[in-house]
Amino acid sequence: MKQTCALLLLLVSARIACAQAPGVPVYAEGRGARPNAVLMEQAKKLQGASELLSMTKALEQAQRTQCDITLPVADSKPMTARERWQRARMSHLRVGQLYLCSKCDKWHLDLSGGYAITADGAVATCAHVIAPPPNMKEGWLVVATEEDVILPVTEVLACNIGTDCAIIRVKSGQPLTPLPLSLDVSPGDSVWCFSDPSGKRGYFSEGIVSRFVKRSFMTKKEADKLPEGSEAPKPVWLETTTDWAPGSSGSALMDQFGNAVGHVSEIQTVIEDALPARKKKSEATVIHQLGTQMVFHQAIGAVEVKALVKKP
Repeated sequence: MKQTCALLLLLVSARIACAQAPGVPVYAEGRGARPNAVLMEQAKKLQGASELLSMTKALEQAQRTQCDITLPVADSKPMTARERWQRARMSHLRVGQLYLCSKCDKWHLDLSGGYAITADGAVATCAHVIAPPPNMKEGWLVVATEEDVILPVTEVLACNIGTDCAIIRVKSGQPLTPLPLSLDVSPGDSVWCFSDPSGKRGYFSEGIVSRFVKRSFMTKKEADKLPEGSEAPKPVWLETTTDWAPGSSGSALMDQFGNAVGHVSEIQTVIEDALPARKKKSEATVIHQLGTQMVFHQAIGAVEVKALVKKP
């Protein structure tokens, strides 16, 4: 009887262990999981060896408006669902800062998203992803792979705050998996996003392009600082039904062919208006609960990334 129970237990354990297909990672979550501990150790070691790009230097280089790189040609062969996931995962990188906090005087590793656009180390992301955190005393730019390897950022190749685009270069011991950029996208097209929303690693979501919209990325306060007669940059945004959340910024929005048609930039939430409070002599005040009606997921179009690359 004991042998039978042991065999059944072994079979159940084997089934659990093989729940996913070969090569599919299982991400650790919950109490005791410290996904950034290994990355933090690597990053601090590289910082100690002076191999990381300081935020001071990065901000100086972020004044560059164009770079000279060769982008891969867009693909036109549809991929299977698994092929899309695999390309999205392998091209995805986590971009952010290792920094010393001015509030708690501790080290932090703050990572969002990015994606390779050339095999030799060019990576696209949001301009706001490479911006220094408000509580940073001193910091350095870093990139992490899906295999939890920290790659040093060697330089900021080009940046445009107005269109929320940046291209950086990383030092890697092996070729990256780049996503070609494509401008051939229309409302109704299916799109996918591989990102880490709210720190939830490796979330792959699907949706459609809802519409294109052009509006200023700047706030009114920022626009007021522009020279007289000049206009605030107006990037082309793709609004989609694909899911993402804080932490997804800079992650690629991919089409059915495995091309990047844009990257995650922001979220706008439509909140239901509150009803007026009602009062009666013998009744307590009744306040209508606010609720989310809709969430707009907004990506920057690949055309804005291409604008940072010099034409051959």
